[in-house]
Amino acid sequence: MIPVRRGKLAGAIAILLLAGCVERELHVDSDPPGADVYIDGRLAGKTPLIEPFTFYGTHGLVLRRDGFSPATQVVPVRAPWYQIIPLDLFFEHLWPTTLRDIHETKIVLEPLQEQDAHNLIERAKYWRSEAERKPEAGK
Repeated sequence: MIPVRRGKLAGAIAILLLAGCVERELHVDSDPPGADVYIDGRLAGKTPLIEPFTFYGTHGLVLRRDGFSPATQVVPVRAPWYQIIPLDLFFEHLWPTTLRDIHETKIVLEPLQEQDAHNLIERAKYWRSEAERKPEAGK
């Protein structure tokens, strides 16, 4: 009779340990879609993007797409009430269902403005002269 009780106890513990889970996702969308998404400097994919994450805090987003100005945004990802210590232990390991913590952001990309070719060339000449002058200043 004792081995049966141990088996039931082990089974109950296994069920409890496998029960709880919190899935954290950052959903990034853009207008227009199809932009490259960099999260904290790492290429994560294209919009619309669903990116799982582990840690809360702020994340830096950069979106790039041909024909549009790059867009940057700092996204604060705050922990919900059930992820605050010590409640997180219960909801991560003992809660009988999976909880989904979804943070959504949408970024509108602005089309590139056509630049006056003369001004662009003058700026390029200025920056070239600056770049050529700086190495001499360091000698």
